[in-house]
Amino acid sequence: MARNKKMELAQMKRELQGERAIPLSRIAGDSGTDEGERKHQLVWQNFRIQDATKASAMVLGTEHPDWCEGREAAAGNSVELFETTELFPAGPLGVPLDRLSAIHAHYFGSGFEKTIGKKLREFCTEKFEYDEKTRRVKASAKVLNALRKVEARDLVAEEKDWAKKAKTDMMKEKEMVKPPAFALAATQVHFDADHRPRYATTKMTPDELEERPMNAKGMGKGDGW
Repeated sequence: MARNKKMELAQMKRELQGERAIPLSRIAGDSGTDEGERKHQLVWQNFRIQDATKASAMVLGTEHPDWCEGREAAAGNSVELFETTELFPAGPLGVPLDRLSAIHAHYFGSGFEKTIGKKLREFCTEKFEYDEKTRRVKASAKVLNALRKVEARDLVAEEKDWAKKAKTDMMKEKEMVKPPAFALAATQVHFDADHRPRYATTKMTPDELEERPMNAKGMGKGDGW
């Protein structure tokens, strides 16, 4: 079993050779199977992973400036795991030490001391803020303050983007669509010889006017009638 583990590690390292980073799923396979989960845990224990708990997790290769392996890589993975999944979300309240122990066992598949080379309490005292009385661990106040500033900047940026979008939408609403040019009804557009308008003054059609003879001198006076 130990020999197979060494062979697997050697194969993984060959895949990382000359690479800056490769997907965790490529080197360890599907974590949904027992074999895939075991390989994932092997990577967690021996190679540095970036964005380790995300679907886009990448294993750093030998060409990456942060390349490391063995316990150094496992320690780096532990810090990132604790911070991103527990300590940052918890804020000043922190989380119980036992909680971190359980989280670590799930991802690494082995005891903390065996993997890292020191006890969890000692590790947390070095990397974070550990309260002996409450047995709770929290990220340093400096880190939490920095995170709050980043979050505040992000909120301001989001607010500016929202205001800009709202202004753009409002301007679009104000731009009225020009009404189409006036068009006559279909019955008015086409000339119909059989449908002639009546004159308002005489209330006669042109045909009726032609049937009534008029001379130039007596127009409108009734001459000749």
